[in-house]
Amino acid sequence: MHGATTGHLRPGDDMEPLWDFALRVYGRPNVSAACLRLQERCGADVPMLLFAAWLGAGGRMLAQDRMAAFDARIAPWRDEVVRPLRAVRQRMKTGPAPAPDAATEALRTKVKAAELGAERIELDLLETLAMQDMDSLPRAADAVARNLETALAHYGGRPDADARAALAILAGAVG
Repeated sequence: MHGATTGHLRPGDDMEPLWDFALRVYGRPNVSAACLRLQERCGADVPMLLFAAWLGAGGRMLAQDRMAAFDARIAPWRDEVVRPLRAVRQRMKTGPAPAPDAATEALRTKVKAAELGAERIELDLLETLAMQDMDSLPRAADAVARNLETALAHYGGRPDADARAALAILAGAVG
């Protein structure tokens, strides 16, 4: 895993580090379930949702073209590292034999830690990219909700009522 806090913020910025923000928000009641619903139902990337919320919490708007550019920069890491680790972890819940058993559960826990470490690297990269681009991101009072809608639209999701409820949970947890 990466070090504790990235420290990428420029002097004078009052935004908390993205990793700290992600842990704080994801740990709030119902947020992890909401994020996973958006991942499963809409194909959204949870670190990108948290990134969009983080920018919004800082009052920064994420236009569709900027969302696509940020996503393109992290897509190879997500697709070649994060998703395969997630797939292995999820597969080990039910098999192949000898899984699931005590020995494979111990390995699954290690794979889960590796997956979390890979997601942290993704978030660290996103924070670095955002800090380089921060001056071009306009400010808006309702940036969290708008950024989350932009992120979901980027993944082609037309949110149904369940997805909209999940977005509301995530947006409400940011404040």
